[in-house]
Amino acid sequence: MKQKQQIPKRKERVTLSLSAEMVERLRTAVYWSPKLTLTGVVETAIQATLVKLEKGKRFKKRKGKLPVGRPRKDQSS
Repeated sequence: MKQKQQIPKRKERVTLSLSAEMVERLRTAVYWSPKLTLTGVVETAIQATLVKLEKGKRFKKRKGKLPVGRPRKDQSS
């Protein structure tokens, strides 16, 4: 039987800041769960969040780069 050749997906490094408490909880959870990795846990969480945000339909492609800095305040307040 032929095996499908796995084409590695391109990975990209993303740097972000999380609370120290969250990072410590994540590291502890991975430490006590030998089959988990930090990347695996984060990818799974992000994937689940994207499914909820997209509601079965992907967003349109971005027209540019993400804005830098803090998000703007909600104008309706």
